[in-house]
Amino acid sequence: MNEKIDLVSAPKESFWKLSIPIIAFCVFDAIYGIVDLVWVSKIGVEAFFAMGISIPIVSLIFSFGDSIGQGTNSIMSRFIGSGDYESAYNALIHGVILANIVWTFIVFLLLFAQGILFYVDKADKYILVFDYLVPIVIFAYVFIFTNFFSEILQAEGNSRTPTILIITSNVLNIILDPIFIFNFNLGLKGAAYATVISGWGAFMVFLFLYLTGRTKVPLSLKYFKFRLYILVEIFKVALPNFLDNGLWAFSASFINSILIMTTGEIGPILYSVVNKMKSLLIAPVRGYGRALMSVTGHLFGAGEFDDLNGMYKYTLKVSFITMTILMLVFIFIREYAFSLFSITGMSDEIFWIAISGTVMMLAIPFSMISSKMLDGFGKSLYSLLFTFIKIMFEVTIIYGLSVLMNDGNCVLVGLLISEVTFSTIYYLFLRYLFKNFAETYEGKETVKNFKDESDEENVLTDSGEIRYRGMRVKVELIVALIALSVLLLEILYLLFRLQKPYLMLPGAIAFIIGGISVYLIQKFEKPKLSALGFFVNAVLIFVFMGKEGILPAFLFVAAGITTIYIRLIIRALKIVYNKVT
Repeated sequence: MNEKIDLVSAPKESFWKLSIPIIAFCVFDAIYGIVDLVWVSKIGVEAFFAMGISIPIVSLIFSFGDSIGQGTNSIMSRFIGSGDYESAYNALIHGVILANIVWTFIVFLLLFAQGILFYVDKADKYILVFDYLVPIVIFAYVFIFTNFFSEILQAEGNSRTPTILIITSNVLNIILDPIFIFNFNLGLKGAAYATVISGWGAFMVFLFLYLTGRTKVPLSLKYFKFRLYILVEIFKVALPNFLDNGLWAFSASFINSILIMTTGEIGPILYSVVNKMKSLLIAPVRGYGRALMSVTGHLFGAGEFDDLNGMYKYTLKVSFITMTILMLVFIFIREYAFSLFSITGMSDEIFWIAISGTVMMLAIPFSMISSKMLDGFGKSLYSLLFTFIKIMFEVTIIYGLSVLMNDGNCVLVGLLISEVTFSTIYYLFLRYLFKNFAETYEGKETVKNFKDESDEENVLTDSGEIRYRGMRVKVELIVALIALSVLLLEILYLLFRLQKPYLMLPGAIAFIIGGISVYLIQKFEKPKLSALGFFVNAVLIFVFMGKEGILPAFLFVAAGITTIYIRLIIRALKIVYNKVT
């Protein structure tokens, strides 16, 4: 099977063909989220609050499939653009296997969910949060693969089919919500059950299309041949995208904690509502970005750098004009939009949210479009680095302003400064890349070509293999460093949130003993045993602190394992560099 897929000869036409259905999908997806929240708001303040606290966690679960799909889409698009169809088919199998592994990991993490959620929200609201999340986590497989297949179909130029399926699923969810919530008297649980049931339909249709060969890119094991290169390329886009969502979840949780302290329950409720409205307003830009990612992959694989530059400028122009029109409309209907969620009598707050939001939203296309462009190149690590720095910058500013102002407006001002600053950085960085593309890839392939290779290892020269392995190790090292940093920041944030300094003592002991064990065991060439110090301390924390020890124990063990991982990669990196030199 080698059906022709062409997104290169007419990139603007391909862009619009892909983007219009994706925009429709993004709009309906955002409307579904808004309607879902509207129904929940009618249950009561506690349910509304619990839903707002749950949103970052649910988004993180959904992003697994989305991220792996985008990673697979990126490498498939580059293979197709270079004319290597069989490698594109092989990449699809790699993506499916990876998605299954991730789902197993999520199920395992469910064991820790109760302890984590207990720290997010205690007492009655904690029970509501847990009741909503359990069905979503148990059936995460459905959502992971629905999002995964939606992204994959776009690589072959088909965004219409996933749009129809997802919109149908969302409409069904909107219909089922009031039935399960009110008619069956299930409350917040009903919203979760409605989401799960409506998701099954789209998942089964996607599965049917691929298993019966009704897609241009076949899902067949006969094309599978394990290639580390493909896996690394998927990870280079998927992992940064997922960590990007993880950083957003961390940021959202931090902002919720600041809002609770400065404004009470109304703060997180307002923040949840604003995020839902934002998702609707940026839906067109999301659609443009996802379509551009697929077109970018094809153009990049074909080495059409001038067309890439032109598409970047063109998409930015379209996105900026679209956002300007939408925000002007929103300013006039802002009161009505907030009243849908039973939020009234806050005219001044709503006015400043609308004004600040307009400036912020006009900056978003520069970061969002640039990020999707990097995904298409397979250079998402840059995007992850920018996002990580942005979140740390954002959190620092908001925390500092909260101390100075002691007012919920600190969040609005902090978000505005952060968004404008990093949108500018994104734009300047993309301009720099375009200026150097022709020189960087002169006489080189933009994607590894397997068309004429019977075996990958027979083609790589010794020096080429060393360089490739060195690149892989550098990627792993960067990811591990970022993961460790996030874990340590989460521990510090947890301690700040709980305001219980005594948690720091067992944590510090665990880290010190673990660090000593790493050093000593490394001398005996048995690095895996260095996890023992962290494990023992985690058990002690759990035994002496009960429920309050679950999350610290989990985080300290994760930090310890990540530390060991970094140590091993640094060691491997030294070996590779020694071979090269």
